[in-house]
Amino acid sequence: TLERCKVLHVSKQVDRSNISVTFSRDQFILDCPSEKLRRELEEELKMNCEEPRSHAWYHGAIPRQVAENLVQRDGDFLVRDSLSSPGSYVLTCQWRNAAQHFKINKKVVMLNEAYSRVEYRLEREGFDSVPALIRYYVGNRKSVSQVIGAIIFQPINRALPLRCLEEKYGLSGNHREAGLTAQERRSQKRLSLNITNGHSLKDRCGSQPASLNQVQERRRPLKAHQSESFLPLGSKPQLPQSPDSLLPSPNPKSPVFRTGSEPALSPSVPRRSAEYLTGQAIRGSDSQLCPKPPPKPSKVPLARLPRSPCLQPLVPPSSTSSSSNHTDSCSTSSSGFNAPPLDSEETQNERKEKGGSSFQRPVIETESAFRPAEFGSRLLPTENKPLEMVVLKRAKELLLSHDHQSIAKHLLMADCLVGRILGVTPELKGQMGVASGLELVTLPHGRQLRLDLMERHHTMAIGVAVDILGCTGSVEERASTLNRIILVAMELKDAVGDLFAFTALMKALDLPQISRLEETWTTLRRNFTQTAINYEKILKPFYKNLYEGTASCPLVVCVPLLLPLLTLMERPSITPEGAELWETSDQGCDIMLRHLEAARDVAQNSQGYTANAQEVLQGFECDEDLLEVFKTDFQLRLLWGSRGAAVNQSDRYNKFNLILTALSRKLEPPPKTQTLI
Repeated sequence: TLERCKVLHVSKQVDRSNISVTFSRDQFILDCPSEKLRRELEEELKMNCEEPRSHAWYHGAIPRQVAENLVQRDGDFLVRDSLSSPGSYVLTCQWRNAAQHFKINKKVVMLNEAYSRVEYRLEREGFDSVPALIRYYVGNRKSVSQVIGAIIFQPINRALPLRCLEEKYGLSGNHREAGLTAQERRSQKRLSLNITNGHSLKDRCGSQPASLNQVQERRRPLKAHQSESFLPLGSKPQLPQSPDSLLPSPNPKSPVFRTGSEPALSPSVPRRSAEYLTGQAIRGSDSQLCPKPPPKPSKVPLARLPRSPCLQPLVPPSSTSSSSNHTDSCSTSSSGFNAPPLDSEETQNERKEKGGSSFQRPVIETESAFRPAEFGSRLLPTENKPLEMVVLKRAKELLLSHDHQSIAKHLLMADCLVGRILGVTPELKGQMGVASGLELVTLPHGRQLRLDLMERHHTMAIGVAVDILGCTGSVEERASTLNRIILVAMELKDAVGDLFAFTALMKALDLPQISRLEETWTTLRRNFTQTAINYEKILKPFYKNLYEGTASCPLVVCVPLLLPLLTLMERPSITPEGAELWETSDQGCDIMLRHLEAARDVAQNSQGYTANAQEVLQGFECDEDLLEVFKTDFQLRLLWGSRGAAVNQSDRYNKFNLILTALSRKLEPPPKTQTLI
């Protein structure tokens, strides 16, 4: 079999090494492996072939310099652990007489709300495991990087078990600690177990170690991505606790052992039942290492999490008005996500008799503000079909007739009107019970506005994708369209401060139907190099940090990031895109709490955002035709037609996703055959 041949090949390689196994010319020399280590290596290579550790080209946590010295000729390659990003892998290879390092990206793909899988990829192609990725690139002699053109075909096999390599470079040396951040070191400390010897391991996990010879050997601490592997051995014994240590602390530590499993933050994600685990051996991923339930949370109020730089409150305008006074009277309730108190009719009548102002009961909206059937359009006919060519051509002409600064300000104006940041009449304020839509989205009776904003965000992203995929001409035309969209995104981020529209544009560029257009992106890098660099180095990291709640705040913000809050509050009602970041990240709870903290700041400083929008749009001359293109009613009619715009939302999204996939494959057909060896 393939595994036996692999083991024999490594054994022969070990036999041929008479004195030592050399990792470099002048350093990193290890002694010849003994018979015991050789048998341990053979056992490693007999493991599941889909695990990287079962392949000799996987070297574990070795330093970067060691990996560079191992690859000597073009085509040599190995896979190692990333020291700066625990849980990730790095492909090290030699190409054109220089060592190259490529991070193997790991991405969670949501097939539906209840099932997900992990994909590993270098650039475009995704694989279920790292060995499958290596087999593909080695077997097809396909370059692992389109920019460098490196090809891998000669594996550099290890001659020692991973334990020896990791002890030499990962645990005993300082290379590992130097590559870890303080947060990662805290995570490792939290995810480690203190077990005194092999007997205590047997008592706690109910299973024997794989080999009795390994009981006294040192192991690396258990990490989140190693939840199915063995528990660590040889850790420091637990010290006896002093009587003082038994006193309750203000912040008690939970005795439950965690290995990277995320809490079920959404009702749509099923929780794993523990009943089926009865009678089975306890493993690190089963969260059953504590016989008692965790203690109840402390009733002492905890300090708030440190705010993101982008969540600092804005300075409200100096001028005051009756609306600002009204906002102040409701500031406590809006920042705490509670509806303002509703006076009874008797109280209102008493105030009217006394001549005082009365509080108007807020109106709970039940119908969407978007009414495409009643929309009076300057560009659309009374009845139109989906993606009507005449209307698409006219919209394209309007976009090309304006520069990216003008397009960004038109988007800002449309978003401010939909979000009720600008153009809010006193009558509308009375109906809402607050002065701004930024306050209304945090309140229970603001549900319809939240749904409308989510509809607008997703519809806008689809419209941007249609703008790109509708370029059926040359690849240069599509690259020019990409360039214009990226420039608009830069303007929205830096000058206009519309983070709502910015995230919609970035979401469109990140769609699989757009990201797979390799020829288009390559042409963009060639013809618009600076734009491509700004997208990869500035916009994409900022977009990621926005959703993690760690982004640095732009100088001016007119429309803040709203989608995480909208998704948190309306997730049971609308789920067009599967799980959110806080449901798949190890830092999910922190991310969710940062977004909730941001929502409080948005509600409390709504007048500051209004003042910023008024200042940015001061003296701006609006093109009514272009503004109509950015209205949600127009986009609903354009994308789904006058009849299809009234169809169920999930059906509309699913059908249009198929349309985008067909358009993308028509522009750049996928390869016909992909042989995996």
